[in-house]
Amino acid sequence: MEITGILVKQVAIREGVSQRNGNPWKIGEYLLEVPGQYPRHIVFRVSDGQVGRMARFDSLVTKMVTVSFDIDAHEHEGRWFNEVTAWGIMEYITADTRQANIAAAQGANAQQPANTPQPQNDAPQGDGNGEGKDDGLPF
Repeated sequence: MEITGILVKQVAIREGVSQRNGNPWKIGEYLLEVPGQYPRHIVFRVSDGQVGRMARFDSLVTKMVTVSFDIDAHEHEGRWFNEVTAWGIMEYITADTRQANIAAAQGANAQQPANTPQPQNDAPQGDGNGEGKDDGLPF
């Protein structure tokens, strides 16, 4: 599932060491605000199992983002609790952000030497009848 909103802040961090294997672990909780006439808020968890995942979330605080996450529920002593765990995040690109990125890229390209190789498109071109064209379909 994906939701787009403003990553407001990091709410909490919990750290520890696994009793099972002795490895350290870290879990962060973040607050996402979904804009609208009546803004909604979602608190979700991020595990730092992959090095740097929480750093990526931290770098996007106060920005418009799209968060990918899983929702699950667990029972404890007859009560059910929801768990929202994020596994991915992307900065939401608006027209203004896109223009700023293009301007920054053009500035970076102006600083590169003229003999820098440019990426080539190696996709099949086809013969005009649709044959040989790579449209991503398996048939």
